[in-house]
Amino acid sequence: MIVKNILIADENEYVRKAIRERFENSFDPIHHYMFFEAVDGEEALNKIGENNIHIAIIDTNLSKINGFEVLRTIKRSPVKAHIPVILLSSNIHRATRLKAYELGAVGIIPKPFSTLEVFNIVKSLLYTQDEYLHIHEIMHIISFLEQMSNKHIIVVPKIVDEFLSEYFTSYKFLAVNASTGELLYNRDFDEDEIKEILSYLKNGQKINSNALTIKINVKNEIFHFIFKIFSDNKRFVLLKKVLDFWSELNDR
Repeated sequence: MIVKNILIADENEYVRKAIRERFENSFDPIHHYMFFEAVDGEEALNKIGENNIHIAIIDTNLSKINGFEVLRTIKRSPVKAHIPVILLSSNIHRATRLKAYELGAVGIIPKPFSTLEVFNIVKSLLYTQDEYLHIHEIMHIISFLEQMSNKHIIVVPKIVDEFLSEYFTSYKFLAVNASTGELLYNRDFDEDEIKEILSYLKNGQKINSNALTIKINVKNEIFHFIFKIFSDNKRFVLLKKVLDFWSELNDR
């Protein structure tokens, strides 16, 4: 699953707890949520500065530094300006809403509020954020592969594994020489799974649908790369596209 870090900044412990429990008790097949909490604006900015926050939920009426100023500081930061900020406010007059959007908030929710509304807004933003990140991941991976190809560097399974760990939180990876059946690399496949996979490959059978198998041509030698990625279907598709591209590079 994709881990998402959410900041909840509100001086009221009950509000923070209610939002957190809504996320913990709601179904999301894609994301796993981690929470950071702050009771005032100063603490909120410190948490944002020290952690990779994906979305911030901030009350406008924070002590020390109010929520609007926290928002302003975030949006002025060249490093943190991309973070979507949702404001919570007991003052929902038109001027307040205009100020929130002018400063760069993606939404402002009136207090008292439904925690389900907060959850749905955040989930929608995260799915949009995922799409944006996928595009940049593809560009990054393709750039990496092109550089490797231009330098005539053969990418070995260990490098693939290290690279995958940057994009997937839960996966298995196996590399097998197609000609000899030699096991070259294994990440987390158990002994019985490996025997089953080798038997399938030896008999020319298709491995079960829970695994992705890619043939890689490296200097006229064929390798099978077998993957199992859990609860991350879009990145599974991304992986296949990238490896197909890599195979083409090695065919040059």
